[in-house]
Amino acid sequence: MSRFAIDVTAAWRPQRVGMLTVATELSRALIEHGSADEFVLLCSRERPAQLRDLDCDAVLSPYRHEVVLKSTWLPTIEPRLEADAILYPYWPTPPRRRRGAPPAAIFVHDLEHKVQVIPEGLPHAAKPGPLPEGIEPGFILAVGTVEPRKNYPRLLIAYRRLRGRPGVPQLVVAGRAGWAYGDTLRRIAAEPGVRYLGHVDEPTLAALYEHASVLAFPSLYEGFGLPLLEAMSRGVPAVVGTAGALPELGMGAAISVDAESSDAIAGALERLLVDEGLRKEVGQEGIRRARDYTWASAAERVLAAMHRISRKSEKSAA
Repeated sequence: MSRFAIDVTAAWRPQRVGMLTVATELSRALIEHGSADEFVLLCSRERPAQLRDLDCDAVLSPYRHEVVLKSTWLPTIEPRLEADAILYPYWPTPPRRRRGAPPAAIFVHDLEHKVQVIPEGLPHAAKPGPLPEGIEPGFILAVGTVEPRKNYPRLLIAYRRLRGRPGVPQLVVAGRAGWAYGDTLRRIAAEPGVRYLGHVDEPTLAALYEHASVLAFPSLYEGFGLPLLEAMSRGVPAVVGTAGALPELGMGAAISVDAESSDAIAGALERLLVDEGLRKEVGQEGIRRARDYTWASAAERVLAAMHRISRKSEKSAA
């Protein structure tokens, strides 16, 4: 039996974003499916709400701030854990690790150099709530933090070119403000036909997926793309960019376009909006493909990697 630590000190945040979803879903799957091993969670002040029911140890930090956690608390606690390896599923390891710290595995979202590529899984689906007031079923949905790589300015231009045509529905944007968004929030709010919701809770997000006709996700880069997988699981066809992991994840379940071309984005959205048969075909393929992505499978691969780097593995090799 091995003892593994998992850093979930970032998971106290109430707003769900992709990397926090990965940290909590992967931690849960590891602990639930790794019955032959012991686990200890490294938490900020208290266990994350999503992980409170798990049967494992926890070490609680008195700190919230990530700089203090990384520079002081984690380097101090790592050698004391008596762990065979430690997993960092959200933040990287502390910049300076002390003698005696266990081997570390880092779950990286946007890098594929000298790593084992492990597909992520589908988050647990919340029961859909009501749609926000003023939103009718059949809209175009965009989900993601407002930041440069999400490519909202080009999506707005593409939507503007479509808006005057018959039958083009509302564009609904769900995502918190991120970094370096400049005037993008103002432009989203000012664009006719666009509704910006900001961050939404899980039941509202589930309702948005349930009632959307198309997902617009033309990111300039994605390490995985959880919104695409969530849309696929509900049969929502998508328009995605050709960079990063999106074309592979959405193969047959999305139309891939040059994300730097507003014309290409507009053209793909129009194809899906006007062709009900194509929407249905692409949506059904999404449902089929989404079944292959589970956190249990991801946890099995991560656990195998942690066993390979663990101290017990090093002792066996010696």
